[in-house]
Amino acid sequence: MSRTDHIQNVEWSEDFSYDYYRQLIDTLETRFDLRTLSAYPESRSNASRTAFVRHDVDVCLEEALELAYVEHELGISTTYMVFPRSPLYDLEAQRDILLEIQALGHEIGLHCDLGIRTTRDRAERTASREGGLGPAERATIDEARSRLEAVGVGPVESMSFHRPAEQLLGGPPTISGMVNAYSSELLSAYISDSGGRWREGPPIDSVRAVSDADSFQLLTHPVWWGHEHVQPIDRLDAVAEKFDVTNEAVYDELVAIYPSLATRLEHSQLS
Repeated sequence: MSRTDHIQNVEWSEDFSYDYYRQLIDTLETRFDLRTLSAYPESRSNASRTAFVRHDVDVCLEEALELAYVEHELGISTTYMVFPRSPLYDLEAQRDILLEIQALGHEIGLHCDLGIRTTRDRAERTASREGGLGPAERATIDEARSRLEAVGVGPVESMSFHRPAEQLLGGPPTISGMVNAYSSELLSAYISDSGGRWREGPPIDSVRAVSDADSFQLLTHPVWWGHEHVQPIDRLDAVAEKFDVTNEAVYDELVAIYPSLATRLEHSQLS
């Protein structure tokens, strides 16, 4: 569905269990061929309806690996977007996890933070834009891609932005030769569990409601999912116990993902 035409106005976060995820994938497969994002250019040249399942790995690689095994059992290949400069995990120290995800048949893509969130940033970007991005932004993307490929994954052929500013949405089909998950085409029918909630309502209903789209993108974040349903704030709170939340970068990242977590983190530091 489109970003503006919502099925219902009630946000939904009632089931983040792997059993529900399996049902969601089954519903997708009855309506679309499932492909990795790097296959998007090829999918445009044929007549089949195609869905792209993407995971932005914002918090933990361990949760991503667990979900990768669930998908492997389902016989599907999806795209895991990895954030080279994340304060919450270390690519080099955890490269074996990335290689294992890739060995399961999944694609490793780039998750990149350009930090473009102010009016001034937007003006500077517009003044020097080339294909939607300026030279400094392209250099940041290329550097992040090199860091990711340096640990032995790849080639990296797709990318998404970390907490993208509005001006990054609806961009060009490719950036630096990588499929852009936030291109206008890939956002035309799109749902996401960002912030631990489905803004369009139950995702299975959203998939069933899509009738005329040739492509569909499903975005999830592995941190919300597990064998049993747990409320998103409780799941992230449990994961946060693994981190040093006195580290400002760690604290800021966790709170940016789920702002209501700040109260719990501050309480834990006082107790």
